[in-house]
Amino acid sequence: MSRKMYEPTDNQKCKWARFDSTTMPTDEEFKARAKREHKPWGILKRNFVLSQMTRTTEYQMGLWQGRVDRARALDYSEERNENTYNLGYYRGYTNYESDRRGWDRNMRQRFDEKYII
Repeated sequence: MSRKMYEPTDNQKCKWARFDSTTMPTDEEFKARAKREHKPWGILKRNFVLSQMTRTTEYQMGLWQGRVDRARALDYSEERNENTYNLGYYRGYTNYESDRRGWDRNMRQRFDEKYII
């Protein structure tokens, strides 16, 4: 089966355009927060970085492209040097079946008509 590229909907484009990035707190700020929350500061920093990565257009494009490739039974491939895109692609590809179960019937039908059939 040939590869089809994901095309975001107008609603997704509007939503993704509103993503904003916040400045990364210093290690001292992470350490102070970790002390208050009784958690390792490295874990808090990792979670912050991951949450910022998921709030990017590149991540979302990778996520949906991974879902499309998995639905079309294509092999997994990381073709970009962007870590955010690759993280999204990995999650979209590996979690496709689980994500699909969370979609309503209309969403599954629209996705199938556009990318599978």
